[in-house]
Amino acid sequence: MTMSRSWLVLGAALLSACGSYHTLRSDDVVDASDLRLKGTYCGAIPRVYGGVVWDACQLYGEPPADSGNTPPSAPANYAVGPPILPVLDMAFSGVIDTLALPYTLYRQNRDGSIELRRD
Repeated sequence: MTMSRSWLVLGAALLSACGSYHTLRSDDVVDASDLRLKGTYCGAIPRVYGGVVWDACQLYGEPPADSGNTPPSAPANYAVGPPILPVLDMAFSGVIDTLALPYTLYRQNRDGSIELRRD
């Protein structure tokens, strides 16, 4: 693999780890809708491996109300399609969360988990 292709793969991985992005920039208490977790049953997200947990929370909740007749296999916060997107993002978030582990361990110890406030 050439050096430019390596940077391209790394950039794609960094951009696709949405769960890590949302949790690394979060405060102590956040509206569930601000984290794009409206309808989830999760009450808090730990800072350590928070991106992976964020993706799991995407799958754990009520189906979106605006989707009409949602099949039971649809993820909680995705209107259509199989749950492959959050599962793929979990893999990328796992890599980013591992790289951010020193920071997230410090923040978890200092601030605790990210509490989700309901609308």
